[in-house]
Amino acid sequence: MFRLMRKRPSRGARTPAVHQLVPRLAWGDAVGNQVRYLQALLQAWGHPSDIFADQWDDACREQTRPATLLPRAMGPGDLLLVHHSFQSRLVPLLRRTPGRKALVYHNITPSRLFEGFDRKLALACSAAREELLALQPLMERAYAYSHFSAEELQAAEYPAVSVLPFAVDWRAFDVAPDETLKAGLQEDGCVNILFVGRAVPSKRIDDVMRVFAAYQRLYQPHSRLIIAGYLNRETPYGAHLLGVKETLASERVRFLGRISAAQLSACYATATVYLSMSRHEGFGVPLLEAMHRNVPVVAYGAAAVPETLGGAGITTLSHEPEAIAQVLAVLERRKDLRQRLIAGQQERLRALGQEQVAAQVREGLRPFLEGQPPPPPDLPAASVELVCPTLSRWPEAPLSRLALRLASSLPGSRLLTLHPAPASGPSELKGDGSMWRFMPDQPLPPHASGPLPGSSSLEMALRRSRAPVVFLGADTQVAQAALPSVVSRAWGVREPSDAPGPISQLGPRLLTLNPTAPEITVVPLLEALAAFRRNPDHE
Repeated sequence: MFRLMRKRPSRGARTPAVHQLVPRLAWGDAVGNQVRYLQALLQAWGHPSDIFADQWDDACREQTRPATLLPRAMGPGDLLLVHHSFQSRLVPLLRRTPGRKALVYHNITPSRLFEGFDRKLALACSAAREELLALQPLMERAYAYSHFSAEELQAAEYPAVSVLPFAVDWRAFDVAPDETLKAGLQEDGCVNILFVGRAVPSKRIDDVMRVFAAYQRLYQPHSRLIIAGYLNRETPYGAHLLGVKETLASERVRFLGRISAAQLSACYATATVYLSMSRHEGFGVPLLEAMHRNVPVVAYGAAAVPETLGGAGITTLSHEPEAIAQVLAVLERRKDLRQRLIAGQQERLRALGQEQVAAQVREGLRPFLEGQPPPPPDLPAASVELVCPTLSRWPEAPLSRLALRLASSLPGSRLLTLHPAPASGPSELKGDGSMWRFMPDQPLPPHASGPLPGSSSLEMALRRSRAPVVFLGADTQVAQAALPSVVSRAWGVREPSDAPGPISQLGPRLLTLNPTAPEITVVPLLEALAAFRRNPDHE
Protein backbone atom coordinates (compact mmCIF):
# COMPACT_ATOMS: atom_id res chain seq x y z
CA MET A 1 0.00 0.00 0.00
CA PHE A 2 1.40 3.47 0.81
CA ARG A 3 5.15 3.42 1.55
CA LEU A 4 6.45 6.20 3.74
CA MET A 5 9.78 6.66 5.52
CA ARG A 6 9.40 6.24 9.28
CA LYS A 7 10.76 9.17 11.24
CA ARG A 8 12.53 8.44 14.55
CA PRO A 9 10.88 10.28 17.45
CA SER A 10 13.23 12.70 19.19
CA ARG A 11 14.41 11.98 22.74
CA GLY A 12 12.58 13.71 25.55
CA ALA A 13 8.86 14.07 26.07
CA ARG A 14 6.67 11.15 25.04
CA THR A 15 5.24 11.56 21.57
CA PRO A 16 1.47 11.20 21.86
CA ALA A 17 -0.14 8.29 20.12
CA VAL A 18 -2.70 9.06 17.44
CA HIS A 19 -5.01 6.07 17.18
CA GLN A 20 -7.92 5.54 14.79
CA LEU A 21 -11.37 4.04 15.31
CA VAL A 22 -13.41 2.64 12.42
CA PRO A 23 -16.58 0.52 12.68
CA ARG A 24 -15.26 -2.05 10.20
CA LEU A 25 -11.82 -2.32 8.64
CA ALA A 26 -12.36 -3.81 5.19
CA TRP A 27 -9.70 -4.81 2.71
CA GLY A 28 -9.71 -2.78 -0.49
CA ASP A 29 -12.55 -0.36 0.22
CA ALA A 30 -12.10 3.41 0.18
CA VAL A 31 -12.53 3.96 3.92
CA GLY A 32 -10.15 1.15 4.87
CA ASN A 33 -7.53 2.43 2.44
CA GLN A 34 -7.69 5.93 3.96
CA VAL A 35 -7.40 4.55 7.49
CA ARG A 36 -4.28 2.58 6.58
CA TYR A 37 -2.83 5.56 4.72
CA LEU A 38 -3.29 7.86 7.73
CA GLN A 39 -1.70 5.25 9.98
CA ALA A 40 1.37 5.11 7.71
CA LEU A 41 1.62 8.90 7.71
CA LEU A 42 1.24 9.22 11.47
CA GLN A 43 3.87 6.57 12.11
CA ALA A 44 6.22 8.27 9.65
CA TRP A 45 5.81 11.48 11.65
CA GLY A 46 6.82 9.65 14.84
CA HIS A 47 3.40 8.99 16.39
CA PRO A 48 2.51 5.52 17.66
CA SER A 49 -0.71 4.64 15.86
CA ASP A 50 -3.04 1.65 16.07
CA ILE A 51 -6.29 0.92 14.25
CA PHE A 52 -9.24 -0.10 16.43
CA ALA A 53 -12.37 -1.61 14.88
CA ASP A 54 -15.57 -3.33 15.90
CA GLN A 55 -15.35 -5.69 12.90
CA TRP A 56 -12.70 -6.50 10.30
CA ASP A 57 -12.06 -8.63 7.25
CA ASP A 58 -9.83 -11.67 7.68
CA ALA A 59 -7.19 -9.98 5.51
CA CYS A 60 -7.06 -7.11 8.04
CA ARG A 61 -6.84 -9.21 11.19
CA GLU A 62 -3.15 -8.46 11.83
CA GLN A 63 -3.71 -4.71 11.36
CA THR A 64 -6.62 -4.35 13.79
CA ARG A 65 -7.21 -4.20 17.53
CA PRO A 66 -10.69 -4.77 19.02
CA ALA A 67 -12.58 -1.53 19.66
CA THR A 68 -13.41 -2.70 23.19
CA LEU A 69 -9.74 -2.23 24.14
CA LEU A 70 -9.71 1.43 23.12
CA PRO A 71 -10.59 3.10 26.47
CA ARG A 72 -7.67 1.34 28.19
CA ALA A 73 -5.28 1.89 25.28
CA MET A 74 -5.64 5.67 25.25
CA GLY A 75 -2.91 7.17 27.43
CA PRO A 76 -2.59 10.70 28.82
CA GLY A 77 -2.36 13.14 25.95
CA ASP A 78 -3.18 10.57 23.27
CA LEU A 79 -5.39 11.52 20.33
CA LEU A 80 -8.10 9.65 18.43
CA LEU A 81 -9.35 9.99 14.85
CA VAL A 82 -12.91 8.66 14.59
CA HIS A 83 -14.02 7.59 11.11
CA HIS A 84 -17.73 7.77 10.33
CA SER A 85 -19.60 6.66 7.22
CA PHE A 86 -22.24 4.18 8.40
CA GLN A 87 -24.11 3.08 11.51
CA SER A 88 -21.52 2.06 14.10
CA ARG A 89 -23.15 1.85 17.56
CA LEU A 90 -19.81 3.08 18.96
CA VAL A 91 -21.01 6.34 20.52
CA PRO A 92 -21.28 4.86 24.07
CA LEU A 93 -17.73 3.50 23.76
CA LEU A 94 -16.45 6.92 22.73
CA ARG A 95 -18.18 8.62 25.65
CA ARG A 96 -16.07 6.59 28.08
CA THR A 97 -12.85 6.84 26.07
CA PRO A 98 -10.38 9.50 27.31
CA GLY A 99 -8.31 11.76 25.11
CA ARG A 100 -8.88 14.42 22.50
CA LYS A 101 -10.93 13.33 19.50
CA ALA A 102 -11.50 14.48 15.93
CA LEU A 103 -14.02 13.16 13.43
CA VAL A 104 -13.06 12.02 9.92
CA TYR A 105 -16.25 12.06 7.87
CA HIS A 106 -16.58 9.97 4.71
CA ASN A 107 -20.26 10.94 4.19
CA ILE A 108 -23.40 8.83 4.54
CA THR A 109 -25.64 7.80 1.67
CA PRO A 110 -29.09 9.44 2.08
CA SER A 111 -31.59 6.83 3.22
CA ARG A 112 -34.11 7.91 0.56
CA LEU A 113 -31.88 6.35 -2.12
CA PHE A 114 -32.61 2.88 -0.70
CA GLU A 115 -36.36 3.31 -0.30
CA GLY A 116 -38.37 0.70 -2.14
CA PHE A 117 -35.41 -1.68 -2.33
CA ASP A 118 -33.70 -2.11 1.04
CA ARG A 119 -35.54 -0.88 4.13
CA LYS A 120 -32.90 -2.28 6.51
CA LEU A 121 -30.13 -0.35 4.79
CA ALA A 122 -32.26 2.80 4.67
CA LEU A 123 -32.83 2.59 8.43
CA ALA A 124 -29.10 2.03 9.03
CA CYS A 125 -28.24 5.17 7.04
CA SER A 126 -30.79 7.19 9.02
CA ALA A 127 -29.30 5.84 12.25
CA ALA A 128 -25.81 6.81 11.05
CA ARG A 129 -26.95 10.42 10.69
CA GLU A 130 -28.39 10.33 14.21
CA GLU A 131 -24.95 9.14 15.34
CA LEU A 132 -23.36 12.03 13.45
CA LEU A 133 -25.32 14.41 15.69
CA ALA A 134 -24.54 12.37 18.82
CA LEU A 135 -20.80 12.45 18.06
CA GLN A 136 -20.65 16.23 17.71
CA PRO A 137 -20.21 17.15 21.42
CA LEU A 138 -17.39 14.60 21.74
CA MET A 139 -15.22 16.05 18.96
CA GLU A 140 -12.63 18.81 19.14
CA ARG A 141 -12.32 19.09 15.37
CA ALA A 142 -13.77 17.52 12.24
CA TYR A 143 -12.37 16.60 8.83
CA ALA A 144 -14.03 15.69 5.54
CA TYR A 145 -12.77 14.58 2.13
CA SER A 146 -14.83 17.09 0.15
CA HIS A 147 -16.44 20.49 0.62
CA PHE A 148 -19.73 18.71 0.00
CA SER A 149 -19.19 16.59 3.14
CA ALA A 150 -17.67 19.46 5.12
CA GLU A 151 -20.84 21.47 4.60
CA GLU A 152 -22.88 18.83 6.41
CA LEU A 153 -20.45 18.92 9.34
CA GLN A 154 -20.83 22.69 9.51
CA ALA A 155 -24.61 22.27 9.46
CA ALA A 156 -24.31 19.86 12.39
CA GLU A 157 -22.24 22.56 14.17
CA TYR A 158 -19.01 20.59 14.39
CA PRO A 159 -16.09 22.76 15.52
CA ALA A 160 -13.17 23.66 13.25
CA VAL A 161 -14.23 21.79 10.11
CA SER A 162 -11.45 21.25 7.53
CA VAL A 163 -11.16 19.45 4.19
CA LEU A 164 -8.44 16.83 3.72
CA PRO A 165 -7.26 15.63 0.30
CA PHE A 166 -8.13 12.06 -0.61
CA ALA A 167 -5.11 9.77 -0.91
CA VAL A 168 -4.94 7.21 -3.68
CA ASP A 169 -2.30 4.49 -3.99
CA TRP A 170 -1.85 4.65 -7.76
CA ARG A 171 0.46 1.63 -7.76
CA ALA A 172 -2.45 -0.56 -6.65
CA PHE A 173 -4.03 0.10 -10.05
CA ASP A 174 -0.96 -0.93 -12.03
CA VAL A 175 -1.79 -4.63 -12.26
CA ALA A 176 -1.24 -6.51 -15.51
CA PRO A 177 -4.58 -7.30 -17.19
CA ASP A 178 -6.03 -10.78 -17.36
CA GLU A 179 -5.23 -11.65 -20.97
CA THR A 180 -8.09 -14.10 -21.39
CA LEU A 181 -10.74 -11.57 -20.36
CA LYS A 182 -9.01 -8.80 -22.28
CA ALA A 183 -9.03 -10.85 -25.48
CA GLY A 184 -12.68 -11.76 -24.96
CA LEU A 185 -13.65 -8.10 -24.65
CA GLN A 186 -11.61 -7.06 -27.70
CA GLU A 187 -12.00 -9.81 -30.27
CA ASP A 188 -15.46 -8.85 -31.53
CA GLY A 189 -14.56 -5.15 -31.94
CA CYS A 190 -17.39 -3.90 -29.72
CA VAL A 191 -17.31 -0.44 -28.15
CA ASN A 192 -17.13 -1.16 -24.42
CA ILE A 193 -18.91 1.07 -21.87
CA LEU A 194 -17.75 0.35 -18.31
CA PHE A 195 -19.13 0.84 -14.80
CA VAL A 196 -17.39 -0.40 -11.64
CA GLY A 197 -19.16 -0.66 -8.29
CA ARG A 198 -21.43 -2.69 -6.05
CA ALA A 199 -24.98 -3.20 -7.26
CA VAL A 200 -26.81 -1.08 -4.68
CA PRO A 201 -29.72 1.30 -5.38
CA SER A 202 -27.72 4.50 -4.84
CA LYS A 203 -25.41 3.60 -7.75
CA ARG A 204 -28.38 3.64 -10.18
CA ILE A 205 -26.95 0.91 -12.37
CA ASP A 206 -30.41 0.65 -13.93
CA ASP A 207 -29.89 4.17 -15.29
CA VAL A 208 -26.49 3.14 -16.66
CA MET A 209 -28.30 0.33 -18.49
CA ARG A 210 -30.93 2.70 -19.89
CA VAL A 211 -28.26 5.08 -21.17
CA PHE A 212 -26.47 2.16 -22.80
CA ALA A 213 -29.70 0.92 -24.41
CA ALA A 214 -30.28 4.39 -25.90
CA TYR A 215 -26.67 4.55 -27.12
CA GLN A 216 -26.90 1.11 -28.69
CA ARG A 217 -30.25 1.88 -30.34
CA LEU A 218 -29.49 5.39 -31.60
CA TYR A 219 -25.75 5.44 -32.29
CA GLN A 220 -23.71 2.25 -31.97
CA PRO A 221 -25.41 -1.17 -32.29
CA HIS A 222 -22.00 -2.85 -32.01
CA SER A 223 -21.45 -1.97 -28.35
CA ARG A 224 -21.31 -3.68 -24.97
CA LEU A 225 -21.96 -2.63 -21.36
CA ILE A 226 -19.63 -4.12 -18.74
CA ILE A 227 -20.71 -3.93 -15.09
CA ALA A 228 -17.98 -5.03 -12.68
CA GLY A 229 -18.87 -5.36 -9.01
CA TYR A 230 -20.73 -7.51 -6.53
CA LEU A 231 -24.32 -8.30 -7.53
CA ASN A 232 -26.66 -10.22 -5.24
CA ARG A 233 -29.36 -11.50 -7.56
CA GLU A 234 -31.57 -12.44 -4.60
CA THR A 235 -32.02 -8.88 -3.32
CA PRO A 236 -34.88 -6.67 -4.58
CA TYR A 237 -32.42 -4.38 -6.37
CA GLY A 238 -30.49 -7.28 -7.90
CA ALA A 239 -33.74 -8.74 -9.21
CA HIS A 240 -34.73 -5.29 -10.48
CA LEU A 241 -31.51 -5.00 -12.49
CA LEU A 242 -32.05 -8.39 -14.09
CA GLY A 243 -35.59 -7.32 -14.93
CA VAL A 244 -34.35 -4.11 -16.54
CA LYS A 245 -31.89 -6.12 -18.62
CA GLU A 246 -34.71 -8.39 -19.80
CA THR A 247 -36.98 -5.43 -20.58
CA LEU A 248 -34.27 -3.73 -22.60
CA ALA A 249 -33.68 -7.02 -24.44
CA SER A 250 -29.96 -6.33 -24.52
CA GLU A 251 -27.73 -9.37 -24.86
CA ARG A 252 -24.65 -7.20 -24.60
CA VAL A 253 -25.07 -6.20 -20.94
CA ARG A 254 -22.52 -8.25 -18.97
CA PHE A 255 -22.62 -8.50 -15.18
CA LEU A 256 -19.15 -9.72 -14.21
CA GLY A 257 -19.76 -9.75 -10.44
CA ARG A 258 -16.74 -9.70 -8.14
CA ILE A 259 -13.54 -9.85 -10.16
CA SER A 260 -9.81 -9.94 -9.50
CA ALA A 261 -7.49 -6.97 -9.84
CA ALA A 262 -6.15 -8.44 -13.09
CA GLN A 263 -9.66 -8.83 -14.49
CA LEU A 264 -10.48 -5.26 -13.48
CA SER A 265 -7.37 -4.10 -15.34
CA ALA A 266 -8.65 -5.94 -18.41
CA CYS A 267 -11.98 -4.11 -18.15
CA TYR A 268 -10.29 -0.71 -18.03
CA ALA A 269 -7.83 -1.63 -20.79
CA THR A 270 -10.69 -2.35 -23.19
CA ALA A 271 -13.11 0.41 -22.14
CA THR A 272 -14.03 3.23 -24.50
CA VAL A 273 -15.82 5.27 -21.81
CA TYR A 274 -16.39 4.98 -18.07
CA LEU A 275 -20.03 5.84 -17.24
CA SER A 276 -21.46 6.57 -13.78
CA MET A 277 -25.04 7.56 -12.98
CA SER A 278 -24.61 7.26 -9.20
CA ARG A 279 -26.86 9.51 -7.12
CA HIS A 280 -24.41 9.73 -4.23
CA GLU A 281 -20.63 9.59 -3.88
CA GLY A 282 -18.74 10.79 -0.83
CA PHE A 283 -15.71 10.76 -3.14
CA GLY A 284 -15.77 8.15 -5.91
CA VAL A 285 -12.46 6.28 -6.28
CA PRO A 286 -13.44 4.40 -9.52
CA LEU A 287 -13.67 7.78 -11.26
CA LEU A 288 -10.01 8.42 -10.48
CA GLU A 289 -9.05 4.87 -11.38
CA ALA A 290 -10.61 5.30 -14.81
CA MET A 291 -8.76 8.59 -15.25
CA HIS A 292 -5.49 6.95 -14.18
CA ARG A 293 -6.01 4.30 -16.87
CA ASN A 294 -6.75 6.90 -19.59
CA VAL A 295 -10.44 6.06 -19.91
CA PRO A 296 -12.67 9.12 -20.51
CA VAL A 297 -15.14 9.62 -17.65
CA VAL A 298 -18.78 10.63 -18.02
CA ALA A 299 -20.51 10.97 -14.64
CA TYR A 300 -23.75 12.38 -13.29
CA GLY A 301 -22.82 15.37 -11.12
CA ALA A 302 -24.29 14.18 -7.82
CA ALA A 303 -22.89 14.86 -4.34
CA ALA A 304 -19.05 15.08 -4.35
CA VAL A 305 -18.57 13.85 -7.95
CA PRO A 306 -17.84 17.34 -9.41
CA GLU A 307 -15.20 17.92 -6.71
CA THR A 308 -13.58 14.55 -7.35
CA LEU A 309 -13.36 15.19 -11.09
CA GLY A 310 -12.08 18.72 -10.43
CA GLY A 311 -13.11 19.99 -13.86
CA ALA A 312 -11.81 16.91 -15.68
CA GLY A 313 -13.94 14.36 -17.51
CA ILE A 314 -17.55 15.23 -18.33
CA THR A 315 -19.99 15.98 -15.53
CA THR A 316 -23.61 15.75 -16.65
CA LEU A 317 -26.46 17.70 -15.06
CA SER A 318 -29.05 15.43 -16.66
CA HIS A 319 -29.83 11.77 -16.23
CA GLU A 320 -31.94 11.52 -19.38
CA PRO A 321 -30.73 8.43 -21.31
CA GLU A 322 -30.91 9.97 -24.81
CA ALA A 323 -28.97 13.09 -23.79
CA ILE A 324 -26.12 11.12 -22.22
CA ALA A 325 -26.10 8.57 -25.03
CA GLN A 326 -25.33 11.45 -27.38
CA VAL A 327 -22.32 12.40 -25.22
CA LEU A 328 -21.04 8.82 -25.44
CA ALA A 329 -21.44 8.86 -29.22
CA VAL A 330 -19.48 12.10 -29.57
CA LEU A 331 -16.64 10.71 -27.44
CA GLU A 332 -16.46 7.57 -29.54
CA ARG A 333 -16.43 9.40 -32.86
CA ARG A 334 -14.35 12.48 -32.00
CA LYS A 335 -10.87 11.13 -31.31
CA ASP A 336 -9.50 14.66 -30.89
CA LEU A 337 -12.05 15.43 -28.17
CA ARG A 338 -11.31 12.11 -26.52
CA GLN A 339 -7.60 12.91 -26.36
CA ARG A 340 -8.23 16.39 -24.95
CA LEU A 341 -10.45 14.84 -22.29
CA ILE A 342 -7.76 12.31 -21.34
CA ALA A 343 -5.14 15.08 -21.16
CA GLY A 344 -7.38 17.08 -18.82
CA GLN A 345 -7.88 14.04 -16.63
CA GLN A 346 -4.12 13.49 -16.37
CA GLU A 347 -3.69 17.13 -15.34
CA ARG A 348 -6.23 16.57 -12.57
CA LEU A 349 -4.35 13.49 -11.34
CA ARG A 350 -1.09 15.41 -11.08
CA ALA A 351 -2.69 17.49 -8.33
CA LEU A 352 -3.29 14.26 -6.38
CA GLY A 353 0.31 13.04 -6.27
CA GLN A 354 1.30 11.33 -3.03
CA GLU A 355 3.89 13.90 -1.97
CA GLN A 356 1.48 16.81 -2.41
CA VAL A 357 -1.31 14.94 -0.63
CA ALA A 358 0.92 13.96 2.32
CA ALA A 359 1.99 17.58 2.79
CA GLN A 360 -1.61 18.80 2.66
CA VAL A 361 -2.78 16.14 5.12
CA ARG A 362 -0.01 17.08 7.56
CA GLU A 363 -0.93 20.75 7.35
CA GLY A 364 -4.61 19.91 7.83
CA LEU A 365 -3.98 17.72 10.89
CA ARG A 366 -1.34 20.01 12.41
CA PRO A 367 -3.70 22.08 14.63
CA PHE A 368 -5.15 18.87 16.09
CA LEU A 369 -1.76 17.20 16.58
CA GLU A 370 -0.31 20.33 18.19
CA GLY A 371 -3.28 20.85 20.49
CA GLN A 372 -4.31 24.22 19.13
CA PRO A 373 -7.69 25.19 20.61
CA PRO A 374 -10.47 25.30 18.03
CA PRO A 375 -12.03 28.69 17.31
CA PRO A 376 -15.21 29.45 19.27
CA PRO A 377 -18.49 28.68 17.47
CA ASP A 378 -19.84 31.65 15.55
CA LEU A 379 -23.18 30.29 14.31
CA PRO A 380 -25.97 32.26 16.01
CA ALA A 381 -29.26 30.53 16.70
CA ALA A 382 -32.09 31.46 14.35
CA SER A 383 -35.48 32.66 15.56
CA VAL A 384 -37.23 30.95 12.62
CA GLU A 385 -35.91 28.67 9.87
CA LEU A 386 -37.41 29.65 6.49
CA VAL A 387 -36.74 26.78 4.06
CA CYS A 388 -37.07 27.87 0.43
CA PRO A 389 -35.06 25.66 -1.95
CA THR A 390 -35.83 27.90 -4.96
CA LEU A 391 -34.65 31.19 -3.45
CA SER A 392 -30.98 31.35 -4.44
CA ARG A 393 -31.39 30.27 -8.05
CA TRP A 394 -34.89 31.60 -8.76
CA PRO A 395 -35.46 34.66 -6.53
CA GLU A 396 -38.47 35.78 -8.59
CA ALA A 397 -40.42 32.56 -8.08
CA PRO A 398 -43.61 33.12 -6.01
CA LEU A 399 -42.39 31.14 -3.02
CA SER A 400 -39.01 32.91 -3.15
CA ARG A 401 -40.70 36.30 -2.98
CA LEU A 402 -42.81 35.07 -0.08
CA ALA A 403 -39.66 33.86 1.73
CA LEU A 404 -38.02 37.28 1.46
CA ARG A 405 -41.20 38.97 2.67
CA LEU A 406 -41.38 36.69 5.71
CA ALA A 407 -37.68 37.22 6.47
CA SER A 408 -38.17 40.99 6.52
CA SER A 409 -40.97 40.54 9.08
CA LEU A 410 -39.18 38.03 11.34
CA PRO A 411 -36.09 39.43 13.15
CA GLY A 412 -33.34 36.85 13.55
CA SER A 413 -34.82 34.53 10.95
CA ARG A 414 -32.61 32.43 8.70
CA LEU A 415 -33.32 31.61 5.06
CA LEU A 416 -32.14 28.16 3.94
CA THR A 417 -31.90 27.50 0.21
CA LEU A 418 -30.13 25.41 -2.42
CA HIS A 419 -27.14 26.56 -4.46
CA PRO A 420 -24.71 24.45 -6.54
CA ALA A 421 -21.53 26.01 -5.11
CA PRO A 422 -20.36 25.44 -1.52
CA ALA A 423 -20.69 28.23 1.04
CA SER A 424 -18.78 28.63 4.30
CA GLY A 425 -21.90 29.36 6.35
CA PRO A 426 -24.75 31.85 6.59
CA SER A 427 -24.39 35.26 4.97
CA GLU A 428 -26.07 38.37 6.33
CA LEU A 429 -29.14 39.90 4.74
CA LYS A 430 -30.35 43.46 4.94
CA GLY A 431 -31.99 43.87 8.31
CA ASP A 432 -31.67 41.26 11.02
CA GLY A 433 -31.54 37.96 9.18
CA SER A 434 -29.24 35.62 7.29
CA MET A 435 -29.22 33.26 4.32
CA TRP A 436 -27.51 29.88 4.21
CA ARG A 437 -26.95 28.34 0.79
CA PHE A 438 -26.57 24.56 0.80
CA MET A 439 -25.31 22.26 -1.91
CA PRO A 440 -27.99 19.90 -3.24
CA ASP A 441 -27.35 16.15 -3.24
CA GLN A 442 -27.99 16.15 -7.00
CA PRO A 443 -27.87 18.84 -9.70
CA LEU A 444 -30.59 21.49 -9.66
CA PRO A 445 -33.11 21.41 -12.53
CA PRO A 446 -32.88 24.10 -15.23
CA HIS A 447 -36.23 25.61 -14.18
CA ALA A 448 -37.88 26.31 -10.83
CA SER A 449 -40.85 24.20 -11.89
CA GLY A 450 -38.70 21.06 -12.09
CA PRO A 451 -38.46 18.57 -9.20
CA LEU A 452 -35.99 19.87 -6.63
CA PRO A 453 -33.41 17.49 -5.13
CA GLY A 454 -32.80 16.98 -1.46
CA SER A 455 -29.85 18.31 0.50
CA SER A 456 -28.32 16.27 3.32
CA SER A 457 -26.63 19.41 4.66
CA LEU A 458 -29.78 21.54 4.72
CA GLU A 459 -31.71 18.71 6.33
CA MET A 460 -28.96 18.33 8.94
CA ALA A 461 -29.13 22.07 9.76
CA LEU A 462 -32.85 21.72 10.46
CA ARG A 463 -32.32 18.71 12.70
CA ARG A 464 -29.66 20.59 14.64
CA SER A 465 -31.77 23.74 15.02
CA ARG A 466 -34.41 24.17 17.72
CA ALA A 467 -36.25 27.03 15.99
CA PRO A 468 -39.67 26.73 14.33
CA VAL A 469 -39.48 25.74 10.66
CA VAL A 470 -41.49 27.00 7.69
CA PHE A 471 -41.26 24.93 4.50
CA LEU A 472 -41.87 27.19 1.51
CA GLY A 473 -42.45 24.50 -1.08
CA ALA A 474 -44.24 21.64 0.58
CA ASP A 475 -43.64 18.97 -2.06
CA THR A 476 -39.83 19.22 -2.15
CA GLN A 477 -37.51 16.37 -1.17
CA VAL A 478 -36.04 18.62 1.52
CA ALA A 479 -39.45 19.04 3.15
CA GLN A 480 -40.30 15.36 2.88
CA ALA A 481 -36.95 14.23 4.31
CA ALA A 482 -36.71 16.76 7.14
CA LEU A 483 -40.34 16.78 8.27
CA PRO A 484 -40.22 13.70 10.56
CA SER A 485 -37.49 15.37 12.65
CA VAL A 486 -39.22 18.75 12.99
CA VAL A 487 -42.94 18.03 12.61
CA SER A 488 -43.85 19.37 16.07
CA ARG A 489 -42.41 22.79 15.19
CA ALA A 490 -43.13 22.97 11.46
CA TRP A 491 -45.41 24.88 9.12
CA GLY A 492 -45.69 24.59 5.37
CA VAL A 493 -46.74 26.73 2.43
CA ARG A 494 -47.71 25.07 -0.83
CA GLU A 495 -48.57 26.42 -4.23
CA PRO A 496 -52.03 25.55 -5.57
CA SER A 497 -50.46 23.25 -8.18
CA ASP A 498 -48.47 21.22 -5.62
CA ALA A 499 -49.52 17.61 -5.32
CA PRO A 500 -50.52 16.42 -1.83
CA GLY A 501 -47.75 14.48 -0.16
CA PRO A 502 -46.36 13.51 3.26
CA ILE A 503 -46.32 17.13 4.37
CA SER A 504 -50.13 17.13 4.30
CA GLN A 505 -49.86 15.66 7.82
CA LEU A 506 -49.29 19.23 9.01
CA GLY A 507 -53.04 19.69 8.72
CA PRO A 508 -54.05 23.29 9.56
CA ARG A 509 -50.37 24.30 9.66
CA LEU A 510 -50.15 23.70 5.90
CA LEU A 511 -51.20 26.85 4.06
CA THR A 512 -51.83 27.42 0.35
CA LEU A 513 -50.24 30.45 -1.29
CA ASN A 514 -52.51 32.87 -3.10
CA PRO A 515 -50.06 34.54 -5.55
CA THR A 516 -52.37 37.51 -6.14
CA ALA A 517 -53.01 38.12 -2.43
CA PRO A 518 -49.99 36.79 -0.46
CA GLU A 519 -51.08 38.59 2.71
CA ILE A 520 -53.78 35.94 3.06
CA THR A 521 -50.88 33.55 3.76
CA VAL A 522 -48.45 35.92 5.48
CA VAL A 523 -50.69 37.28 8.23
CA PRO A 524 -51.94 33.99 9.73
CA LEU A 525 -48.46 32.45 9.42
CA LEU A 526 -46.82 35.33 11.32
CA GLU A 527 -49.52 35.11 14.00
CA ALA A 528 -49.01 31.35 14.37
CA LEU A 529 -45.22 31.70 14.65
CA ALA A 530 -45.56 34.44 17.25
CA ALA A 531 -47.89 32.26 19.31
CA PHE A 532 -45.51 29.29 19.05
CA ARG A 533 -42.50 31.33 20.13
CA ARG A 534 -44.41 32.57 23.18
CA ASN A 535 -45.35 29.02 24.16
CA PRO A 536 -43.25 26.45 22.25
CA ASP A 537 -44.47 23.55 24.39
CA HIS A 538 -48.05 24.06 23.25
CA GLU A 539 -48.83 22.92 19.71
